[in-house]
Amino acid sequence: MNEAAARLAAFPAALVSWHPAVRWAGTALAATAWFSGCLFALYILAFYGGALIDGAAGSGQAARMFDPAALRASVGIGLHLLAGVVLLLLGPIQLIAALRARWPKLHRWSGRVYASAAMLAGAGGLAFILARGTIGGTQMDVAFSIYGLALMLAAGNAVRHARAGRFEAHRAWAIRLFALVIGSWLYRIEYTGWRVLAGGAGHTATFDGPFDTAMLYFFFVPNLLLAETFLRAKRNGAGLALQAATTLALAGATAALALLTYLLALRAWGPPIVARLFGG
Repeated sequence: MNEAAARLAAFPAALVSWHPAVRWAGTALAATAWFSGCLFALYILAFYGGALIDGAAGSGQAARMFDPAALRASVGIGLHLLAGVVLLLLGPIQLIAALRARWPKLHRWSGRVYASAAMLAGAGGLAFILARGTIGGTQMDVAFSIYGLALMLAAGNAVRHARAGRFEAHRAWAIRLFALVIGSWLYRIEYTGWRVLAGGAGHTATFDGPFDTAMLYFFFVPNLLLAETFLRAKRNGAGLALQAATTLALAGATAALALLTYLLALRAWGPPIVARLFGG
């Protein structure tokens, strides 16, 4: 009787420890992020890549980024954006456990490409900041530099732990890296959502308004916090409250990302993609 009672008492704890909701919520968010990232990657290639190929003719943001008179800055931002495309396309693939188990060599080589792209993206962005600065001035320079350094740190740690055979630590840093990578397009998604919901209140053309100041860190710090919560919720013995809160947070992030991706596809990303592909 005592043994049966002990098993019955242990059953809820075991169930909580392996609750599948956290895993499925994380998978749904990664899948949504991948789809959104693919659209954003096409947008980068169509708009910024097209501007580079065309010699950045005209004015606007693309012309400022690809200025023939500032070769170092142009090369830096070019590396940043092209590496960003690789990161957005490869990131979710690296997180699929079934692919890692079935094709470990593919995972290792794509992981090396992924980490190298993260290093290039971070270094390219830093080179652009050092050469030309950001449109938002010193505050934005500092915030974006921290983001670039964090990107490189996460990539370096993911590789370091993988080579040492510390695979749990490797996976944790890979998840942190993914959380940082998606910040590059979440920044644009969040601005679009704010324009739709609040008419862009607090935003200025020089990116020094109150909303702009808040966004300097909002596009990547919450991602890291959610990643840390996810890692802790997946551990054996994690409490039900933590797992439930994590599941709800992941589900909410997935719904918000899906909605904002739809809005961006209609209002921002779609037209440049169609124009570049079909000459419209």
